[in-house]
Amino acid sequence: MPCSASASRTASVQRPFGPSSKVSATAGTAGEPRTYTSRRSSPSGSRKPGALQPAIVTAASAVTAIRTWASIPTREVAGEQFSPARPGLRDFRPSDSVPRVYAAGERAEDAVVLAPPEPLTLEALGRIAAGAAVVLGDRVRSRLEASHAQLVALAASGRTVYGLNTGCGPLVDRPVAPDAAARFQKNLVRSHATGLGAPHAASVVRATMAARAFSLAQGRSAVRPVVVDTLVAMLNAGVHPIVPEIGSVGASGDLVELAHVAAAVMGEGDVEWRGSRVRAAPALAQAGITPVAFEGREALALMNGTACETAQAALVVLGAEELVRAAEVAAALVLEALGANPEALDARVHAARPHAGQVAAAAHLRTLLAGSRRLRDASARGGRPVQDAYTVRCVPQVLGAVRDTLAHVRQVVGVELNAVTDNPTFFPEEGAVLHAGNFHGQPIALAMDHLKVALAEVALFSERRLARLLDPAANGGLPPFLIRNDAGVRSGLMGLQYCASSTVAENGVLAHPASLGSVPTNANNQDVVGMGTVAVRQARRLLENGRRVVAIELLAAAEAVDLVGGDMLAAGTRAAHAAIRRLVAPLLEDRPLGHDVERLADALGAFAS
Repeated sequence: MPCSASASRTASVQRPFGPSSKVSATAGTAGEPRTYTSRRSSPSGSRKPGALQPAIVTAASAVTAIRTWASIPTREVAGEQFSPARPGLRDFRPSDSVPRVYAAGERAEDAVVLAPPEPLTLEALGRIAAGAAVVLGDRVRSRLEASHAQLVALAASGRTVYGLNTGCGPLVDRPVAPDAAARFQKNLVRSHATGLGAPHAASVVRATMAARAFSLAQGRSAVRPVVVDTLVAMLNAGVHPIVPEIGSVGASGDLVELAHVAAAVMGEGDVEWRGSRVRAAPALAQAGITPVAFEGREALALMNGTACETAQAALVVLGAEELVRAAEVAAALVLEALGANPEALDARVHAARPHAGQVAAAAHLRTLLAGSRRLRDASARGGRPVQDAYTVRCVPQVLGAVRDTLAHVRQVVGVELNAVTDNPTFFPEEGAVLHAGNFHGQPIALAMDHLKVALAEVALFSERRLARLLDPAANGGLPPFLIRNDAGVRSGLMGLQYCASSTVAENGVLAHPASLGSVPTNANNQDVVGMGTVAVRQARRLLENGRRVVAIELLAAAEAVDLVGGDMLAAGTRAAHAAIRRLVAPLLEDRPLGHDVERLADALGAFAS
């Protein structure tokens, strides 16, 4: 069964992240760690390009959409004791603050089946991030058991296996004796759970846990089924490890971030549980989940991979696809307001230069503007320039290039999401264990750096159209700063333009390639690192900035349409204008507009159909 399939009869969630969530998965019993014996103790070493996923929303969902990447509020609960009866713990419902991290048409309530080799889609991961339950496929357990049996046999044979009977990193030449294995597992997690800064949003943590569970479920990491079962049980119960944002260099995977996940799995560290920040052990107990006592190389298997940066990258891609569609809607409204020449959208023009993204963007704009009497009448009037400025005339070419970038990045992220990023890699069907470097995060780092430039371009392009709308020398006779009356006494959108300009300037800094910042570390064992976690963190910020700039353009475009009259608009642009006006009132008198912009930015899915 594909991973995106619904399995509601197997597991259901009444309220994502909520205390009343129903789950059918249980973690089972971890048991005591097994002592591995060895005869020696010394180691020897089909989507079309340019096509974006459709998003269908209602006006109500536009009003209730919640900001991407906004962290779920937490409250500290002192000490190890956790009681759901503690005052204030039940009055908060995390599902009311779940960040919107996926295309708005996706639903979180359908369970997602993890059943490799069936692929895990970005959309399915987005649903898990938003609170969907998770179910393991029928063949996962046998695959895990076969892989773990291979590890047991290798240990008994005395074969040196990295992370099983060796130290890690540059300590690979230091043997780990069987009687030190349990201590080694715990120390590996504790020494690496050193993240800094603000914690990731619960949505990111959920996506990270799901990505790691899917990778382990492929049976190439030699972990017991209980490890994957526990990750799934924590997801379904809403027990989310607190994972700080800063720490990984994206080389040997996301060691620091995933160490915080591993710590929670073994009952240590902090978690978000029922809306509060609490210690992991009592939260797991309340959820009926037994902490795992790691065996073999299970601690390393949880930590050694790109799950955190890949999960974030997947969510950024979903949000970026939504942003591009919304930017095309904003551009269409500006074209209406300025009475642009529709020849620039003619299908024959774009067939002559058939970049997939350009063709798709032009088609979207033609759909939005179909039947526009304003563009038709403006085109028929004499005395106007034969062609418009680039910000108006070249929308398909610019945003189409962004679409093509997104298509490439989606492909890279999709491969990484479905990959085994551990080391070593186990092949029980062949009796082979291979030491290699699939943990290296360079694919995500380069893809995110590429996407960062594209996201910066979306905001820059939007800001340039905004500048044209507000400038009386370039806006086709509209008043300065779209001031309806009393210019001078009123300033209209003047202040809001500063915000767009400032944001675009910041984007230029954020778009600098993080992957060029390789800093050798780990006693020069990790002598070239990807910095993918830095790149994806910057991409998240760029996505948020892009949302705000496009929201400003939408607000300004609605004001411009009010001034020229909306009775001759196309059906598509008329619907977009109406959606804006349901969220933001016309600017009849100067007022602070920050909240209006944030409201529009939160609801971009309404304009991304």
